[in-house]
Amino acid sequence: MTAFLLALQFLTVATVRSDLRAGPEDLRRSRAWYAPVGLLLGLAMAGLAWLLGRWLPPLPLAALLVVLWAGMSRFLHLDGLSDSADALVHMTSRERALEIMKDSRVGAFGLCAVVGTLLLKFAALASLSGPGLWGALILAPGLGRALAAMLAALMPPARAQGLGAGVAGGAGWLPELAGAGLALVVAGVVAGRAGVAATLAVGLWGLLLALWFRRRLGGVTGDTLGAAIETAEALALLVLAAF
Repeated sequence: MTAFLLALQFLTVATVRSDLRAGPEDLRRSRAWYAPVGLLLGLAMAGLAWLLGRWLPPLPLAALLVVLWAGMSRFLHLDGLSDSADALVHMTSRERALEIMKDSRVGAFGLCAVVGTLLLKFAALASLSGPGLWGALILAPGLGRALAAMLAALMPPARAQGLGAGVAGGAGWLPELAGAGLALVVAGVVAGRAGVAATLAVGLWGLLLALWFRRRLGGVTGDTLGAAIETAEALALLVLAAF
């Protein structure tokens, strides 16, 4: 139960126990719950889309969903995307990149990455309706968090301290693989071939990100995991919209 609560409170605004304390091993065990928590978040978003869609036309609905989606994760993953873009888009040393990630200021690369990702999500959601929209909202958060779990399980932390150091690395990755498998099954059930295609696209994107993070940083950080979630969600939505 502790592992599930850690994943829930880390990935969403839900705070079941404000006094919850955990060590690195607890944080690593919580990775197995990333994909299920993502799917639960997606179910909540699909419910909101169904409810709000009764009164709002497609464009305002898509815009509101994008804002609510980001807010339900405390805007944490967007912050990671911004920091990662500022640190990694231009060529610099590993040490300088890690230093930039710790800087609270937002640069031009980070701003463009966040705005571009939100625009892609908005456009994809605005092009979907009914069951297609609800299915996309269920799948994308699950796939994004399944990818983050696999990256954290298979890659070392880029630095000795910080969120990435607590979550990444450690022995074993089968629980995370099971979570990814759950996301794949749900994708096939909810969206058929489009869902499987979205899963494969996210998996390929994850491979590219892993190679990039390994080359530039030597591993992953909390910011890069957030960037992986946001970009994977946008990619999944684009694939589903294309179908």
